[in-house]
Parts: sequence; structure tokens; C-alpha cells
Amino acid sequence: MDSIISTLGAGSGIDTKALIDGLVAAEKSARQTPLTTKAAALDARISALGQVRSALQGIATSLETRVGNGVLGLAPQSSNVGAVTIAAFGTGPTGAFVSSLTVNRLAAAQQLAGPALAGADAPVGEGTLTIGFGTRTANGDGSFGFAGNGSAGVDIVIDATNNTLTGLRDAINRSGAGITAAIVASNGQATLSLRGREGAANGFILSAAGDPALARFSYTPGAPAMALVAGAVDADLGLDGIAVTRSSNVIDDLVAGTRIRLVKADAAPVTISAARDGAQIGTTVADLASALSAMRSLVGDFRKGAAGSEAPGALANDATARLLDQRLAALVATPFAEANGLRLLDLGVSVSRTGEIGYDAARFARLSPTRLGDAEALLKALAAPASASRPSRLQSIAALATPASQGLAQQKAAVTARLAREDARLATYRATLTRQYGAMERLVAASKAVGSQLDQQIRAWQNRDS
Repeated sequence: MDSIISTLGAGSGIDTKALIDGLVAAEKSARQTPLTTKAAALDARISALGQVRSALQGIATSLETRVGNGVLGLAPQSSNVGAVTIAAFGTGPTGAFVSSLTVNRLAAAQQLAGPALAGADAPVGEGTLTIGFGTRTANGDGSFGFAGNGSAGVDIVIDATNNTLTGLRDAINRSGAGITAAIVASNGQATLSLRGREGAANGFILSAAGDPALARFSYTPGAPAMALVAGAVDADLGLDGIAVTRSSNVIDDLVAGTRIRLVKADAAPVTISAARDGAQIGTTVADLASALSAMRSLVGDFRKGAAGSEAPGALANDATARLLDQRLAALVATPFAEANGLRLLDLGVSVSRTGEIGYDAARFARLSPTRLGDAEALLKALAAPASASRPSRLQSIAALATPASQGLAQQKAAVTARLAREDARLATYRATLTRQYGAMERLVAASKAVGSQLDQQIRAWQNRDS
């Protein structure tokens, strides 16, 4: 090919290389330019639909997050957090409520203290301590009774490898018995401290076998060697005048959907309640209206037609974009079954004549407090995952762009394939022109050579004749 190209223009004097470039460029412009223009337009439409879909999904995700974090739901409150705290638990309260709670006594865990030893490394005696669980009952004369709960005892084995106060502490903590052991150092001595779980049914005893020295850590009705620091008791409460007991100061089953923590006993009643925060819901609706208005503005920019020298939007006359815009505008007046027929329109959202979506706080304020739960349900429905049977969900509207984008992508792939075929055809066309013009140049060059020879021969004849 290089040798052919090097002959171009050599015989005729015409710049045939430039001529070939011009012919190929003209062919390319006629065949490829429309395809390139179409590919660019398809890219712009795919990108625009992608932006619309992503923006709508972003609004839905943001709304879902706000609805899901509980700020729009029933918010439990306590009138005295120094005595009682209350928070949503699980799915939260099932309905609004107001109750009076009196904490007469906190739940407490049984605590025992052992004998004072010379130090944490002092031996305690080899043998076995067995921990039993149940209810301890004081007899009033300093002695106590104990009723086991039927569970198996836990054996704490002390041998030559752990025959120290530290070894005993660690063995109890590793046993999984639910007893917490600690060593308290004071005045050069070390004392073992044991603490069980809260609640009267979580009392415990310890019986010793083996080295008599180990009996210093027993605690049974007949041999209470360890000292009782505190007995295990249930929390004593009054809820709306009804006596209640619980084994823990953290209570999840007193008021449905709440976790109550008892902080201190207080004779003064504490008001616990749950109600929706209308201001939070109003703010969320206002933010949603603003986001939907911006969404319609974005779609409108993509759908605008040509105006003077201004080019049309990427989605001008696009059916999917038109449907997306219609669905967004229709959301305002759509009743939601999940919200007992409530509409965004009832929450102060409206569409102006120019297409903007706005929010009227005064209209929202007129909404009955009893319908705040429906307002939350409406927002949850809007933010829910896409569903063909629920076209009013934001995610469902966003999903409309997916098949359209896929169809455009297929068209783009077909155009790209045609461009590739055109590139191959133009390469063949250039090679053909180069070969043809190269042959022509060689013929012209040959003709010139023959003419030159004839001229020389004629001049030679003329010179001989003269």
C-alpha cells in the first residue's frame, strides 16, 4: 500500500491523495454523520432518564430513612427522666397513650461478700463450690430459707492450678453462671464480692466440698459463711394505680412497643406517654413538596422544546418523560388506602398553574391530630419499594425509566454496530480508491515515458536527415 500511495500524483501531477481523502470524507459525512448524531442523541436521552430515575430514587430513600428512624412515629416521653426513662422498642408503640407510673422499689441483685484474705494471691482451699439458683426468703431472725428453681447447679472447681482468690474469681466469671465475681482491695486485704442478676427469683447459694478452708465461701441456709450485702428483689411499681412487679429495672413488656428503664425509686408519680410530633411530620411534608417540585423542574428542563437558537431538551417529545411528569403531578391528589384515603393535598401540598408543587403550612395545621398517624402511613407508602400494583410509590415512578433506558441502550448498541460496519466499509473504499488512482498514475507515468521516447526519436531522425 505504501508503494502505491507513493506513486499518487507522480504521473498526472494531480494531488490524487487529497482527492481520495476528500472522496472518503464526503462518503463518511453522508453515511456516518447521521449515525453519530443519532448515537449522541441516544446517549443524551439515556443520561437524562438515568438522572431522573436516580433523583426520584434519592427522594424515596431519603423519605424512607426519615420515616424509618422513628421521628415521625409515636415518640415515648417521661415527665421525670431522673426516675424513669422510656423509649420506643421493636416497632414502637401501637397507639398514643398517657399513663402514670410510680416506682416504689427498684429491682436489685443478691450480693455477697467473702472473708478478708491477706491478698488476691492468698489460697482459698481446693475443692468444689456449687452454685444453686432460686428464691431466698428472709426469716426475720437473721436466718433465711431458699427454694431452688429446679435448674442444675454450677460447679466451680478449685485445684492446684487456681488455688488463689484470683483463681476463684476467674473460675466463677468463666462458669457462665450469671454471677459476677470481683476482688475488692482495702486496708491491705482482699475480699471476694459476688453479684447475681436482678430479681427475686435470681437469688443464689454456694455449698462447699473438699478442703474445709473452701467453706469460708459457702452461703447456705444452714451455713451462711459469706455475708449478705443485698438481697435479690423485684421492682415494685404502680401503673395507673395497678400494682406491678418485674424482675428487672429494664422492662420491655409493661407498655407495648416501649422499653422502660427504672432509674430510682420515687414516691411521686411519673407521667409516661407517647404521641406523634406534628411539627416533624409537617417539616417532612414540606421537604417532600420541595423535592417533588425540583423533580418536576428537572423533568421539565429535559422535556422543553427548541426555542429560537436554543436546542430542545434531551427528552423533548419523550413518552416516558411525559408519563413520569404526569405521575409526579398526580401524586398530590392521589388518595392512599394505607392512610385511610388521606392525600398529600390534605397535608397542604398543591400544584400551581405553572406546575410548581408547594406546601401550605396553615392547611397542614388544620389537620386533625387523630390523622397524624394516617399522615405517617401516607409517607411510608410513598417511600415503599416499587410495585406494579402501587403506581403511586416514588420507587414505582422511578422504575418507569428503566425499560425505556434499556430500549434506548439497545438502539445505541445497534447504531454503534452500524458505525463499526461503516468504518470497515470506508476502509475498503479508501483501499479501492487508492488502488484505482495508483493504477491510473502508473499508466499516466508510462504514457509520458513513451511520449518522451518518441520525441527523442523524432528529434534524432530530424538531425540525421539534416
